[in-house]
Amino acid sequence: MILDHTENLVLSDESAKQHEYATEALARLTDGLFWINEDVKRIEKYTTTRARKKDVEIASAGGILENTPLGRLSCQFQWYAVSAYNYAQLVGWLVYGDTAQAKEYVNRVMPNISKYRNKVAAHFALTDPRKDDNIATLSASVMTYIVYAKGHFYAGSVSPKTREGKEIEQSNIPAWSLTVAHQQLGERFWPAGRTKTYPAIMIPAGESLEINVNYLTGA
Repeated sequence: MILDHTENLVLSDESAKQHEYATEALARLTDGLFWINEDVKRIEKYTTTRARKKDVEIASAGGILENTPLGRLSCQFQWYAVSAYNYAQLVGWLVYGDTAQAKEYVNRVMPNISKYRNKVAAHFALTDPRKDDNIATLSASVMTYIVYAKGHFYAGSVSPKTREGKEIEQSNIPAWSLTVAHQQLGERFWPAGRTKTYPAIMIPAGESLEINVNYLTGA
């Protein structure tokens, strides 16, 4: 089973059977990531058509973005970042069997998404700051605006500059396009397209599984 086609990282048949639940999780994540990308891509296409008619290349609010579901897009970028990070980290763990190496793999494969996930999507840096977070980064972590620029939507494009003493600090949260990122990750992880998901729970031979279903809880 090839997990990474760019680096030719392969999971043996024996390991795939041993980690069957993990490979199922990868399939479900793939299905969700494709769904998010397809929805964002559809809105991008519609917005690009409007932008060309108005001769607009960049927009952050109003105008061609009037009635655009910017709140949904903002959430979709965050959902995608968290899910893509989980996908890559699980791939790294399956290949290397080491937590530290798995995290290094994520940072190498998707540095922008990784940073965005850590500072915005998993939790806002403002609510849980790290030592290397400057004031601009803390402010930018909750500036979850989506910007349209030349055919694509971007997250992380709007960030403040703050003055700390005599120095002007900038946010270290990168701007990134979901659809561009998905195309790049597709070449690495899914060159044949969407992965088949399992409609039933797969139980390896010789194993038993007890399932407790709890449906009486909320937030």
